[in-house]
Amino acid sequence: MAGNCGWSLSEDAVLHIFVVYCCFFCIVGIICNVVALWCVARCHRTITPVKVILGAIFSCTLLICLVELPFMAHVFLADLRCDEEVPKTVEDGVIITCVIINNMELFYISIMALLRARAVWAPGRGPVKLRTAVALVVGVGLYSLFMLMVIHVTIWTQDLHIRSDNVLEIAYCVVHYFLPVLLTLVCYLSTIVAVRRNQRNLPSGQPTAAVDEVTRAMLAVFLSNLVSVLPFSIYAILPLDTDILTTGIMNMLYYTHLFVDPLVFVCFIRHHRRRVLHGLKLCLGRPPGEEDGSTLESQVTKSPSALCVPTRGEVKPQ
Repeated sequence: MAGNCGWSLSEDAVLHIFVVYCCFFCIVGIICNVVALWCVARCHRTITPVKVILGAIFSCTLLICLVELPFMAHVFLADLRCDEEVPKTVEDGVIITCVIINNMELFYISIMALLRARAVWAPGRGPVKLRTAVALVVGVGLYSLFMLMVIHVTIWTQDLHIRSDNVLEIAYCVVHYFLPVLLTLVCYLSTIVAVRRNQRNLPSGQPTAAVDEVTRAMLAVFLSNLVSVLPFSIYAILPLDTDILTTGIMNMLYYTHLFVDPLVFVCFIRHHRRRVLHGLKLCLGRPPGEEDGSTLESQVTKSPSALCVPTRGEVKPQ
């Protein structure tokens, strides 16, 4: 128990809360990400290349829910029971895997924002091709794996001075955590500016729309990452004295985005919400009427596509 393991009462409470948190949000995160992937796959308004990138984003968060959350719950439960420590090789393998997946997620979100900005500023160039989307998804994965392996091999061989190792780790975090966040922020701000500028150029009698649904949804996903992932990244690279309470709080903040990201994506897009409600009625044994089905289809048809297709308030190619 706490006394046998040397934990104080506050540390013991944090460990219990963190174990419950990991177990609960592991289940919630898996459900939310599976629902988001299902909505993306069934959406007829989203072109296939964009589906590939959106699928990569939510597949990353799903993998973290499947790998890291159960592992961390096991680690903290072992600490509570005074069991033997997890083998260092297993711990390093899980951490490296989750760092790679997290880097991939941030890069995919940046790519999505970049494509959206491209669609608004240069609508005449057309949507991204499937071959390009697949190449981006595979390329980001291979790059993240290669760079992390280079960093760890360099540190493990101890060819560099300890101070140089710290500089190398900080440089890695800046390039793979802060730069994608900065690029995503710039892309979404430029998208908002372009849409509002195009709205002012429209005739006064023509209806206009604000930033469309999927752009708002991806912006909400980005803000979720900004609030939860960025503080964790700063905490990880700063030379601070860590304790069990601070570490638990920062991990809880970080893991929150694993279920918030898919949740806000589905909630911000109207036809995704209707599709989920439609599926829930079927699961609960309440078959929706014909009106519900026709409403869903009409909503999908009328909903503006925010992905590589100009919407109201944007300049269409001449």
